[in-house]
Amino acid sequence: MEFTYSCIGLADMNPKSWEGQIQFLHKSDYYEIEVTARQSSFHIIFGRHKYGNYICIPKWGIGTELSHLDDSFWNLEKISNTYPELSMVDAISIVDALAALSDYIAL
Repeated sequence: MEFTYSCIGLADMNPKSWEGQIQFLHKSDYYEIEVTARQSSFHIIFGRHKYGNYICIPKWGIGTELSHLDDSFWNLEKISNTYPELSMVDAISIVDALAALSDYIAL
């Protein structure tokens, strides 16, 4: 399955919004997706463990806790503060992809 989602940037960003694409690669007790937005692409693995939710982006060496998929504020703060080498545009593209998936997935 593949679909398009919308990203909303911060007030000082130009452009203020952009589209991204999500492609499902694997669904079972964890999810594996490919997210593409603004010429960046991320292989993402996320799911639930005993104490909460997690996200891993192997090619970037990223692995951290997540709140609910639709908690964009907390997830953006966690990802952008923990991994400052990730641009804010890319962090928003990832977090907004997770929020878009919350309509289809309940972790």
